[in-house]
Formats: sequence, C-alpha cells, structure tokens
Amino acid sequence: MDEEIYQIAEQIVQTHQKAYKVYLPLVEDVCSRTASEDELSHLLDYLLDFACDEKILELYKKVCRRYLYIYPSCIKLYIEAYREMWENEDELKKENDL
Repeated sequence: MDEEIYQIAEQIVQTHQKAYKVYLPLVEDVCSRTASEDELSHLLDYLLDFACDEKILELYKKVCRRYLYIYPSCIKLYIEAYREMWENEDELKKENDL
C-alpha cells in the first residue's frame, strides 16, 4: 500500500514537471506580446489546474501580473478562481505541518 502511494505521488510530481516544461514557453510567449482575452483565458485555465505546484503558480502569477491592467476583470476572476481552488488546500497543509 505504501509503495502504491509513493508511486502515485511520484507520478504527480512527474506530471507537474512535464506541465512546467510545456507551459513555460507558452507563458513566455504570451508575456512577450499582447494576447487576446480568449487566448489568455485558455492559458490561465490550463495553468490553474496545476497551480498547486510552486513553479507553475509562479507562471500563473507572471501572466496575471502582465495582464492585470489590460484585462482587469478577467484577471480578477482568475485570482478568485485560484483562491477558491487552492488557498484552502494551502491552509490545510500549514495546519498539518504544525
């Protein structure tokens, strides 16, 4: 049972590493130009799914910061979506660390 849990955890880590490698160039591209709101929304949707990973969260924040003043209502929705999806989990992790 412990070995199965370890394998699953390792697969999750590998998936996050692969996602980072895929999304890094996309984020760099989107941040180097002005993307449409639809393109931005699609990218943020995908990044949000992996935003529990610190490296991907940094990509998410980078995109949000870049577009905050261009599409403020869109970015506000994604900040709220992140908080709803992941912040409670962060609080639980901190409580478990005590």
